[in-house]
Amino acid sequence: MRPTAARLLTVTLLLLAVQPAVAAPKAYFLEMSDKWTSQVGLGHLLSAAGFEAEALPFDKSPADLEADLIALGSFVSEHPQYDAYVEKHGAALAEFVEQGGVLLQFTQADQTEGSPAFLPDGLKLRRCDTDPKALYAMASEHPLVEPLLRFRRGAGEPAELRFSSHHRGGNWEVFDEQKGFRVLLASSEDGRLPALVEASHGKGRFVLTSTYFDKLLTPEGEAAAPADYLQAGTAFTRALAGYVAQVKTGKAPQVVATAPVKDPEPAPFVEGSWTLAVLPDTQVYSMRYPQHFKAQTKWLAENAEKHNVKYVVHLGDIVNNNNAPQWENARDAMKTLNGVVPYSLSPGNHDYGPGGNAATRDTLLNEYFPMEWFADRPTLGGVMEEGKIDNSYHTFEAGGQKWLVLALEWGPRDQTVEWANQVVARKRDHHVIMTTHAYVYFDSTRYDWKKYGKQQSWNPHGYGTASKPGGVNDGQELWEKLVSRHPNFFCTLNGHVLGDGLGKLSSKTRHGNVVHQMLVNYQMKREGGEGFMRLMEFLPDGKTVQVKAYSPVLDEYKTDPQNQFTLELTKAK
Repeated sequence: MRPTAARLLTVTLLLLAVQPAVAAPKAYFLEMSDKWTSQVGLGHLLSAAGFEAEALPFDKSPADLEADLIALGSFVSEHPQYDAYVEKHGAALAEFVEQGGVLLQFTQADQTEGSPAFLPDGLKLRRCDTDPKALYAMASEHPLVEPLLRFRRGAGEPAELRFSSHHRGGNWEVFDEQKGFRVLLASSEDGRLPALVEASHGKGRFVLTSTYFDKLLTPEGEAAAPADYLQAGTAFTRALAGYVAQVKTGKAPQVVATAPVKDPEPAPFVEGSWTLAVLPDTQVYSMRYPQHFKAQTKWLAENAEKHNVKYVVHLGDIVNNNNAPQWENARDAMKTLNGVVPYSLSPGNHDYGPGGNAATRDTLLNEYFPMEWFADRPTLGGVMEEGKIDNSYHTFEAGGQKWLVLALEWGPRDQTVEWANQVVARKRDHHVIMTTHAYVYFDSTRYDWKKYGKQQSWNPHGYGTASKPGGVNDGQELWEKLVSRHPNFFCTLNGHVLGDGLGKLSSKTRHGNVVHQMLVNYQMKREGGEGFMRLMEFLPDGKTVQVKAYSPVLDEYKTDPQNQFTLELTKAK
């Protein structure tokens, strides 16, 4: 018997085939079985939706094709002939649209095509490496959007779209900059990070998207996507046939370009505050861009007095491959803080095992960050294992309050959790900040292997370290076994997770204190994160924390709601 999803796809395509088509437009398409998904489906879907579909010929100019639609499948920017084709025929592709055609492009890797070269002057679009958790309809009535609303998982306006089993929200590599386009789907309710856009050019339309509705089949023709995504792909392609017919007859909806969303101004530093600096995954810096890592620590050292930087925490994946050259880069960057600002390190999965594969807990961490670097610092409270900083705790005073930084290893072992409980219990008069590499997922839930299993990618239970003595504990296990048991936890901080690399969850313990749990990770951005780090400014009122994101490499702040917000320090009742 064929898989259920495959049978569903077959039935859906048959139903589409027998329905009367709005028109029989001609489409040329380019698709490939890419190295990431290995999936196809564009040509199959176009044919079933009523198009006369043929593979795009590389030896002909678009001007010589009698076509209504040219469709470029997901990740075809990886095709060995794509760059040469676009370089040679980019102007002809724009002319094809100008004369009344529709050019559709599905998601591409921002590393290979950040900005499409075929866009004419006046239109601008740039992809980024963010994979958001949901889609939001910005134009519910649009013919390409309305059929998708049946798959919504959220409530309210604008409509939220989620697809089962697609942990990245059903789209990859969204746009972080646009000019001249109308935003039809976006990755946030306020229209940030567009996921489906259209633009007029002459008589025709450009349609670009970060969805991969064309990636539905294995190369052998079997279904390779969840049922609702199969349905969404067929619905979108069917709607595309009607949309192309509308463009051809001049009846398509008018395009009014969406003004880019303006983020607020950076929140000013408040006199009398103190700052906790957070360095998320620096693995790409240690591997390829050590100057960015050094720029971060240099800025912190030079601004330690100005911004009253009391402590720096590193969230792990200090390096990428657990090898000597990368650890040397990391050491050179971090030693800038020695004697200036105290810091802690929470090793990540890439800091362990051969090549950084986390198959074991072997690491070069303690060779390049020896105990003598920390032993004479008054902030170091202790370590779990003699001579190792894999698990350490640190204390300091700031803002008239006592603070405890609990820096735990990747996927903390059971004995680590027991040790951490003992430390926190002895320091009940301290506010606790816990750092560990994997805790909050990018959908703002805790990692929970028992509940979600592999649906949450990169859970510590999915790595070799899980089978070693002591096992591992994920976010939910740490919450149950450690965080929620104490009345003095303030926050947890972790990196590790991709997607959009951001998430936050505030949960109340049985003691009445609210624990703010935050994911922050910029490694998937250009050049490993462009130097962005999190700055947590604790205001003089003793309860308000102003969270910011700053890059000394760009001298820029991120001020969107995921990067700039406030928290409140609460106490147990």
